[in-house]
Amino acid sequence: MKRICPNPIPWNDAFKRLSDFAKAHPCTPELPPTPLILAGWAYSNDVGKLRRWEETVAWAENNGCAELISDIPDQDLYFVENPTSYAIGPAGGPMYRAWDFEPKSRPLPEQLSMYTDTLRSQWADIVGQELARVTRPIAFTGAKARRLLVQADSAAAPPWGGWSFLSAQESERRTFTRFRAAVNEAIDPHEVDHIDFIAYR
Repeated sequence: MKRICPNPIPWNDAFKRLSDFAKAHPCTPELPPTPLILAGWAYSNDVGKLRRWEETVAWAENNGCAELISDIPDQDLYFVENPTSYAIGPAGGPMYRAWDFEPKSRPLPEQLSMYTDTLRSQWADIVGQELARVTRPIAFTGAKARRLLVQADSAAAPPWGGWSFLSAQESERRTFTRFRAAVNEAIDPHEVDHIDFIAYR
């Protein structure tokens, strides 16, 4: 396993310590590098996170305060086997690039109806019993029907974080990638790029 950087909360705590040091001492640059947390975490790959943390360590060493971040315990650090280096897209997976894929056309209404029926009738087999108990596919949306609208129980929490956000933990975000992959496998050759959840109680 390769150590990448602190997890978001410990990283933010480290940034606060360094920022407090910077306010009390002349530093170059004036402030430490901004941590990749929140959206910065979700939309950066592992290589980007590693580089930003290395910049932070270098800043601390150059300004004589490396001890402020030298004792972060392993349980507060983010480790991965194979660091990602691809551009991160809105759902936490690889970003599509215009030169890498062919334009898609909107399926015919009867095809969309067939895909919807497939999802509704096989939902538990596709996404698993636990998620099937708290979600239900509703319809395809978007100009090319490449968004899937899913109803979700607001009292339940999906394994990837929440119905409107992805976890900062890579391993948890990957559960959403697998969820979407299972949906796409079931409706092949059609695919969805996004899955939107409507939470209800």
